[in-house]
Amino acid sequence: MLLYQALVVGLVMAFGKWINAYGSFAQLMPFITYILLALLLGKDPAQALILGAAVELAFYGVMQIGAVLPQDTAVGGTLGVAFALILNQKPAVAVALAVPISMLAVVVWNLLKFWFTANVEIFDKYIDERNMSKFNRLWWIQIGVYLLAYFALAFCAILLGTNGVKAFVTSIPKPFLTGLTVAAGMLPAVGMGMLLKYVWNISFLPFFLAGFLFAAYLKLPIMAISIFGVVFGLITFFIDKQINEVKHSRSTVQKSSSGNDEEDFFND
Repeated sequence: MLLYQALVVGLVMAFGKWINAYGSFAQLMPFITYILLALLLGKDPAQALILGAAVELAFYGVMQIGAVLPQDTAVGGTLGVAFALILNQKPAVAVALAVPISMLAVVVWNLLKFWFTANVEIFDKYIDERNMSKFNRLWWIQIGVYLLAYFALAFCAILLGTNGVKAFVTSIPKPFLTGLTVAAGMLPAVGMGMLLKYVWNISFLPFFLAGFLFAAYLKLPIMAISIFGVVFGLITFFIDKQINEVKHSRSTVQKSSSGNDEEDFFND
């Protein structure tokens, strides 16, 4: 059973990495992989989404700048959710496992990046020689090594680490586990705070306060608040669009009037 679970998690990990390498699915792919994990492991997909949502909120403020990868959220999220599903644990445990795993997984990416960088000169050589067969061969070898590395990482983590993680979780004292749950609940707020640090603008303050009031005083669910957020966003979008159209029409009129004045001046 454990061998099958390790194989499933490894294949899902490789699939997620392969899809992300061929498109910008960073916001969508985690939830697809979590659902795949649940279905292939015989677990409840709804529970996988709950676990995944907690993990992704904790990663909300993680941002890759250039080639620097602070945390491999794909590896951390997939393994954190996989361990929580296999061991039937709460979202707090998934978050507590996903965060450190995502930091450790950066080592694998850095090692792969060294090899990819070393191959650049070889690719240039094949391009100069117009040898596309060798170019394509090396390209697919890189893809194969990339996917195999992450498959092996996930496979070994589940096969060798599940019993250790289970023993660790069951040995945690109840007060400490309660504290861990509280800390895990705070991580999404930290992630949101990190994201706001990058995108914050004083004009966002009314929307931020509105969301807080909806949740704290009106007791609205997250889905209702999200719908209100979409409505407010659309209202702002159309107002800005109308203002820009008015500005554009005014500037066009001013340019045409200024041109006529010049003609009148020279005609006089």
